[in-house]
Amino acid sequence: MLRPDGSCNHIAVFNPKTGELIKTPGGQGYGENSSWARGQAWALYGLALAYLHTNDQRYLDRAKQAAHYFIAQISVTGYVSLVDFRAPEEPVYWDTTAAACGACGLLQLAETVPELERGFYYENAYRILRVLEEKHCCWDCERDGILQNGTAAYGKMEETHVSLIYGDYFFVEGILRLMDKGFLIW
Repeated sequence: MLRPDGSCNHIAVFNPKTGELIKTPGGQGYGENSSWARGQAWALYGLALAYLHTNDQRYLDRAKQAAHYFIAQISVTGYVSLVDFRAPEEPVYWDTTAAACGACGLLQLAETVPELERGFYYENAYRILRVLEEKHCCWDCERDGILQNGTAAYGKMEETHVSLIYGDYFFVEGILRLMDKGFLIW
């Protein structure tokens, strides 16, 4: 499901007999062949974890490919993810949960790659988490959720720019990793 440019599809339908790709529906992203940001972040993190558990170089190569695409996309939006990197420019839908998950994937890569590559992934993860804390966190104990502006699916207004529990999880995991207090549950 990872494309040559490092982006990925949310859903892929294959012919069960031949393995041929039949279609790539939009799923929670904008539409067919789009690039749903949270799916991209999960691909990045999942591939980094697959390498950690298998030492299969192909997983590390693909994780880096997904990471570079992710970084390229969020660097032009102030280090906060859009819901879909290939959606129309308007309306703008943010998904901070994708940014937080992507930061965790980048930190996992930083722990995995050779020393001279670590800074690139670490610094980008740090930038993401810092922007999330400065601009998208709510520390009011009377409100649900810490990380604000998560979006469950593209275009569903009731699920747009809300607090999502998994956003809080990845945000806290990323902060703990930055503090060298991280722990691996995956």
